[in-house]
Amino acid sequence: MPQDPNGGRVLWLLRHAKTVTDPPPGGSDFDRVLAPRGRRDATALGGLFARHGEGFGSELRGVPRPAVVLISPAARTAATAELVLADVAEPLQRRLEHVLYHAGPDDVLDLVRTLSDDVEAAMVVGHNPTAQVLSQELIASPDEAGRAEAGRKGFPTCALGVYRFPVDRWADVEPSAATLVTLMVPPYS
Repeated sequence: MPQDPNGGRVLWLLRHAKTVTDPPPGGSDFDRVLAPRGRRDATALGGLFARHGEGFGSELRGVPRPAVVLISPAARTAATAELVLADVAEPLQRRLEHVLYHAGPDDVLDLVRTLSDDVEAAMVVGHNPTAQVLSQELIASPDEAGRAEAGRKGFPTCALGVYRFPVDRWADVEPSAATLVTLMVPPYS
């Protein structure tokens, strides 16, 4: 795997796509599925991944793509990950992580800190309110432009934030330490 010329570790944070309001009969919140809009948004984002990142724009040129994807096992997050990653040519390690279903921001970071240091970039596919909180808490104070963008765009369903941490080890990832590389929100084209 080629090394990132800017160094550090890159975290891709994806909030699950839009869901139906109610679970299926006999199901629980865990079983809620994607709404048609959610499937459309996740599929469109997947199209950007499938084009080897060319659809992402210049801000992600040279940024390593995730090699490991940590996914909440809830129906909506698993379906979002499946649609977003369906046509990715490079093999990705996908891990269902039960802790992500009820995780708070600290739980997500604790999980990320366990990643192997030979992984340059990883993705977390999770839920709100954690995704919204993390999307802002990860950004370092000096990154005023990133903080402003995160405040302006929020972190709606199927939002994707990419964060660069200036560390060589995942164990050293901390809140308020990343630079926001980009924050993308639907609709995707």
